[in-house]
Amino acid sequence: MKQKLLTSAILSALLLPLTTAYAADDADKSAKEGETILVVGSRSQKTRTLADSPVPVDLINEDELTAMGNTASLTDNLKALIPSYTATPATGDGSAFIRPTSLRGLAPDQALVLVDGKRRHRSALVQFFAPAAGNGAQGVDISMIPSIAVKRVEVLRDGASSQYGSDAISGVINFVMKDADEGGVVKAQYGQFYKGEKSTLLSANKGLSFGNDGFVNLSLEYKNNDALSRGIIRPDAQALIDAGVQGVGADSPFGDAPFTQTWGRPETNGTKLFINSGMSLSGNKKAYARVGYADTFGRYRFFYRNPNHSSIATLVGLGYTGNLTQVGYTPYLDGSQTDLSLSTGVEGDFSDGTYFDFSFGYGRNQLDYFLNNTTNPSLGLTASFDIPQMNFDVGGYEQKEMVLNADFSKLITDNLNLAYGVEYHKETYSVNAGEPNSFLGSGSNGFKGITSADSGSFSRNNYAVYTDIEQDVSQDFMLQYALRYEDFSDFGNTTNGKVAFRYSVSDNTNFRGAVSTGFHAPTPGQAHVRTTITTFDGVTGLQVEEGLVPSTDPRIAAVGGKALTEETSTNYSLGLTSELSEATTFTLDFYRIEVNNRIYRTGDISVPGQTGTISFYTNALNLVHSGFDLVLTSNFAWTDNIATDVSFAFSHNKTNVVKQNPVNGVNPVNDGLVEDIENNYPKDRFVLTTSTPINDKWNFMMRANYYGDSYDERGRINGVDGNAPSALVNALVYVDMELSFQATEDLTVKLGGSNIFDKYPDKIGTDNANRLSVGLPYPRRTAANYEGGSWYLSAAYSF
Repeated sequence: MKQKLLTSAILSALLLPLTTAYAADDADKSAKEGETILVVGSRSQKTRTLADSPVPVDLINEDELTAMGNTASLTDNLKALIPSYTATPATGDGSAFIRPTSLRGLAPDQALVLVDGKRRHRSALVQFFAPAAGNGAQGVDISMIPSIAVKRVEVLRDGASSQYGSDAISGVINFVMKDADEGGVVKAQYGQFYKGEKSTLLSANKGLSFGNDGFVNLSLEYKNNDALSRGIIRPDAQALIDAGVQGVGADSPFGDAPFTQTWGRPETNGTKLFINSGMSLSGNKKAYARVGYADTFGRYRFFYRNPNHSSIATLVGLGYTGNLTQVGYTPYLDGSQTDLSLSTGVEGDFSDGTYFDFSFGYGRNQLDYFLNNTTNPSLGLTASFDIPQMNFDVGGYEQKEMVLNADFSKLITDNLNLAYGVEYHKETYSVNAGEPNSFLGSGSNGFKGITSADSGSFSRNNYAVYTDIEQDVSQDFMLQYALRYEDFSDFGNTTNGKVAFRYSVSDNTNFRGAVSTGFHAPTPGQAHVRTTITTFDGVTGLQVEEGLVPSTDPRIAAVGGKALTEETSTNYSLGLTSELSEATTFTLDFYRIEVNNRIYRTGDISVPGQTGTISFYTNALNLVHSGFDLVLTSNFAWTDNIATDVSFAFSHNKTNVVKQNPVNGVNPVNDGLVEDIENNYPKDRFVLTTSTPINDKWNFMMRANYYGDSYDERGRINGVDGNAPSALVNALVYVDMELSFQATEDLTVKLGGSNIFDKYPDKIGTDNANRLSVGLPYPRRTAANYEGGSWYLSAAYSF
């Protein structure tokens, strides 16, 4: 795995308001200083700044992105900065390693991720254990991106499928990578949670020049995070302890015995590399190449099997008398992930002034699972009545993508730009079988290995043609039109369009708006994934197995199912930007996103003549996402020498399921899940950030992250099903602080704290539907994490 030393990387993103709050406004200031801002959202030959854009585009620079510590990955950094971006805690199986995310309450694969304007490949994981809004999605894993390599992040907050293709429903996140040809920086960070767990980060970036205006920019990052343990002792484990049983929970790989089940961020570590390079060619042309590689590891603990568990009972029946009959056992899952990416091409101008960009992109993400400390009773016992095997290679998944692009843009007149292009995209999803012992009979308990019959590779390809026109009707009025046609080998073709405008009512105030259609093409993973999902009922503690089969399985047609087709959307946005004073800027954007045929997993369905039930992905739901984003930035002078920069970003989002598409006359998604889709995420979030340079050497940053009310996914609101009601998770605020000291011209030292007041979401007790029986007192998939407070110390040396 480690021999892949060099080959592609990542770059994905996300972001929206918040410090992004610096976006549409600080970006304006940067534009006035001569910086070219806009990469995403415009193909015009005329330089567009954020103020020129007909739709909201936000920007987060490197300093803002890294002004926090003890984060597991770049995902956490973005979550802390963007109010409309959600990343829930690790939830189980693959979702412990590739976290579910959401922009504006939509699914992870309904936001397109670009790296330097090029489509980023998705992860290999189809989310089985995501929160309700993200269940079944197969999105990009931005945690594979080394933060040290990112120059800035741009987020287009509007539908853009007519410009970029599938997935750009909630918006586009573009990671702009560092491209300096000189200098560099080395960073080290150590952090510790108040409860003792540690995090370390080592990273470096170096720019080199060569040849005729050529450059190579190298980035390397290593991160190690201890597992967090935030649960309580399970009642069944406590009963054993009270009875004097020794060694309860001693099999924990995290050293948190007597806990028999560990709730919290998993143990993770990884090395990530990114190389960005370019060189000038003759005739006003430039060649570029970007390569990335990531090798990461994660470990997550499963549900506890007490001595009465069926797997132990089966072994006892075979003659087993070992330690498990006294203390039980808890399996734990290792996830090993490798990620490769390559983007290379040539760009320049033809003799008639037409800009061109010919590019090739390749990406691969592979996720391998290893289940440890578990049993497969079907293997029997050894001659000495011992368990023959407790660690299993259970298989994994792989996603490969290849993209060819030919993009053109020409300034027809001073006021009219025409862009057009073609794209070919092929993706292959592979299911890799586990070792035979992992799926023999009942299989490895907790995660039955992927069988040989369920393994295989599945591909599809598509081609697209597009055109994009930007017209300055007058000095104050700009129009944008876009049209894109795509044809997919699996489900057919789709055509999408967009009309957007920007109107300047004064030198300081612009109105902007857009209407567009968009889509998300069902992935080969969504269409062909097959597995047995093992989970536990949180009330009874009983094991539940759910069979997931492809939508093309013959049994699906027998119960009224059919092959997947694309999700479609219609987006509406209207907003304004205003420079209220020399120091204060303001943006307000309203939006409505109508999504039809959202792909979702059905509940368990009985098949005639078959024992057990199955589930499958289908185009189940129509939804409406609506809300607004407000961004306000300002500056307050306390003295002639001290001033505070302030940014406030507020996001309001509401999700409604307006219709279901019945399967055999039955709604595929039950009322409880519909309720979760609408209520699991807070409808209101804001981020308030202040930065105060005290003098040339000291800077003080404070950030408040507000999460509004939401409902836990367990139970029903107000107990409408007659059982204990779902818990209301009340609003809370996490406060971060960072003090930065410029020790020398080259050395910067930072001391900071995340969630410094050690706040947690509400605990859920016996008055509500809860998970106390499995040792979790907090809402499992809350948008606000249950990690607690931490501090960190970092140093950065520039050269």
